[in-house]
Amino acid sequence: MAVRRVVIVGGGGAGDAAAFALRKRGFDGMVTIISADHDRPYDRPYLSKEFLRGEVELPKVFLHEESEYAKQGIELQLNRRVIGGSQLAGKLAVDGGGEVEFDALVLGLGGTPRRLPELPRAENVLTLRSLRDSQAIRQALGQTSRLLLIGAGFIGAEVGASARQLGKDVLMVEALPVPLSRALGSEVGEIYARIHRSKGVDVRTGTTVKSWHADGNRVIGVTLSDGRREEADLVLVAVGIEPNLDLPKALGLPIEGGGVRVDEALRAADGVYCGGDIAFHQHPVLGRPIRVEHWEVAKNQGRGIAANIVAGDMPYTKLPYFWSDQYDVNLEYRGQASGDDRAVWRGDRDGLSFSVFYLRDGLIEAVLSINDSKTNELGGKLIESRRRVNESALADMGVDLAELVPASAS
Repeated sequence: MAVRRVVIVGGGGAGDAAAFALRKRGFDGMVTIISADHDRPYDRPYLSKEFLRGEVELPKVFLHEESEYAKQGIELQLNRRVIGGSQLAGKLAVDGGGEVEFDALVLGLGGTPRRLPELPRAENVLTLRSLRDSQAIRQALGQTSRLLLIGAGFIGAEVGASARQLGKDVLMVEALPVPLSRALGSEVGEIYARIHRSKGVDVRTGTTVKSWHADGNRVIGVTLSDGRREEADLVLVAVGIEPNLDLPKALGLPIEGGGVRVDEALRAADGVYCGGDIAFHQHPVLGRPIRVEHWEVAKNQGRGIAANIVAGDMPYTKLPYFWSDQYDVNLEYRGQASGDDRAVWRGDRDGLSFSVFYLRDGLIEAVLSINDSKTNELGGKLIESRRRVNESALADMGVDLAELVPASAS
């Protein structure tokens, strides 16, 4: 059946990228984005960094001018939720009544920030996911001096860095003994903790909140598991997200790995594709299913889905890639590994210019780089080659990594 109407649910990186890529590839049917967000699609990485610090304003945060959607023939329905539907009938039910028909469906649903079960509802306890969240945090930071961060993952760390750059006192509380250790390993996590401490952040690891202290509808402090009482003007909870799976479940899509199981082409069922945080993707290069919660991955998967809708399903082979800027430290990561994988270091870790290769069964699964972009790019090519590489050559700065990349992958 010819595809004449594509409906995209979710106005994040995957959904917006899919819509514009469809037009770029010559699709001339109907394209509709249905988004629960109040605002048109925006560039999410700004929310924890430049926009939060007041270095850029709204016009730059939005991915496109509002007029561009009409110009491209993309129908944008904001502040609407899809509450159910039938993939076989090609119909979606939206809140407030009514149905939307589709020939191809793209789900880029993202996730919802986790809340701690004992966390009080208070006006100065915030999470960061949407543009409006970032606006609220930015405004609150302007009126406060001490930020309590719960969670030292990437969002927490980026907000913490931004708050310090604004001259705020920052207390970062992390339940793990070492921040980011599950993803990056303990040694890299220790380096990140050291970076934040060197910038004046009070980093407490292996620590949780034992009790919350409130005055009216505001949290004024906490007692930590180490017994210490700490005051706070503003609290940001950054303990990860829960992928939004209600709609996929209602549609009967396969749920696995914390998301929706999709094949190599990012397809969950005939004519139904998933990208971004919810996609548990059978990655054809890595040879295993992975789910990655990062902005660049969502955007690239959206483009890959558009290509498959227009030209027919092909394996989506692009490696996961993400980056994070904190202070003057740039992190880049390609591939997908675990902090438990074998780590091979290259470069100057004390000078914060190094890369770490993560190996499993002799193959490179991921490469993390700190202020070392060239190595990260070459590391990606080594991952894609699926060749075993001598560990001592990876670690030896005297060895040109480009010479290790097979000619077919360079």
